[in-house]
Amino acid sequence: MADDPSRDTRRETKISNGPNARPRDETIAQTGPGLPNDSSAPVEIDEEEARRIEDRIRAS
Repeated sequence: MADDPSRDTRRETKISNGPNARPRDETIAQTGPGLPNDSSAPVEIDEEEARRIEDRIRAS
């Protein structure tokens, strides 16, 4: 698939120049595999909070 010329052409053709002007076949935020594509800091949670969340989830 890497040698498919129609794929390259499709990437060069833009359908928008607004906020949605991203390639059609790219993932949004962290919905795809691989490294995250944002620079947000990891969420930090203490052990007590993690235990309360786990207890609440398992009780459902």
